Amino acid sequence: MQISTSEFLLGSLSDILAQQSNVNQLNREISSGQTMLDATSDPAGAGQAIQTAAQISRLTYDAASAAAGGQSIQTALGALQQVNNLIDQLNQIALNGANVTTDSDTRQSLVVEAQSALTQLVQLANTQDSQGNYIFAGSKSNAAPFIVGQGGTVSFIGDAATNALEIAPGVSTPVTVSGQGIFTNLSGGTNGIAVSADAANSGDGTAEVQAVTSLAQVAAAAGAGTQYSIAFTSAGSSGGLDYTVASGTGAPGSSGFAATSGVIASGSYTAGSDLKFAGLDVAIAGTPAAGDRFALQPGATASLFQTLQNLIAGLQSPVQGQPGGDAGQQQIQSAIGALAGAQTAVLTAEATLGAGLSQIQAVQSQDQNQTTQAQAALSGAQSANLPQVIANYSAGVTALQAAEEAFARIQNLSLFSVIGP
Repeated sequence: MQISTSEFLLGSLSDILAQQSNVNQLNREISSGQTMLDATSDPAGAGQAIQTAAQISRLTYDAASAAAGGQSIQTALGALQQVNNLIDQLNQIALNGANVTTDSDTRQSLVVEAQSALTQLVQLANTQDSQGNYIFAGSKSNAAPFIVGQGGTVSFIGDAATNALEIAPGVSTPVTVSGQGIFTNLSGGTNGIAVSADAANSGDGTAEVQAVTSLAQVAAAAGAGTQYSIAFTSAGSSGGLDYTVASGTGAPGSSGFAATSGVIASGSYTAGSDLKFAGLDVAIAGTPAAGDRFALQPGATASLFQTLQNLIAGLQSPVQGQPGGDAGQQQIQSAIGALAGAQTAVLTAEATLGAGLSQIQAVQSQDQNQTTQAQAALSGAQSANLPQVIANYSAGVTALQAAEEAFARIQNLSLFSVIGP
């Protein structure tokens, strides 16, 4: 087979151009430090690089979401810890106020402390995060959830929603809790039973629910709106006291209670002995007098603000032993029980948020590991092995120069150059 000079030259030229392209590619890789300069150089590798870059982008987004959620939770936990400290302070105030040796001047100083705590409590309930959102407002986070109205009444205008944040594909965690279950809708009194003393009581007795002996009975009473009235009467010439317990619908003393009430327990009162009825064990502290009455409401709810206001009212009442002192003492005792329930609600909210924070931290750690691995894979796919690329470049340049020299020599050959004169 014969090859013409033109065919040979064209083949050589094509080879030179290919080598020039290779040298240029290697030169660009050396300059950029990247082997994947465009998709055409390595289509399969480019596709994998795009997928890896997308994974890194998603992980970065998840990490930012998790960081924002973690910050919101930290803000809420900080506020709740301050609320918990305030409840401890208020409990100590109540205990000091309940001490029968506390004089009126000391009580007044306790009132000032409690009023200051009430102001702080409203501020904490309206805590905002770094974005200006109210963290205890539920889904209505653009407005303060707790409003102080006329007479100092604190109202909740948020909702019960819990805001959750997606911190990974298919993984969401709550980053806020509604203030409805922390500052309002709390169990009133001790064991969810609110106890109040009649304002006309003349003795120095107080009532407290020591235990619930039948949860089913108490739950049924709460569902039916049943309340109880304990009344003490003179036992006659013996000088002792008798008691009667009546149940009815509505508050004792109301027309509804009078229309539906009936005696469910009665007997002689023995100091130091508890009264047991309707699934309740009620202790009477101090010495009640004939004519004294106490009202009990199963399933009662109250806000932490109302509990604090009741405590302040009790501290402002006359000391026990003076007219009206028994009712005030009962308010203080009931506030102690309600504060215990409020503290449980705060601790429950802290536990919920703490679990969410732990989940966020676990996802953040996982995202960091996956991001590091993906970045290493992307770098490995794109970064040039400079020693090898430089060696290939040097060899390519040498081959290109040899090819160009050979082409030049062949191009200058002709029949006349080999025919003698």
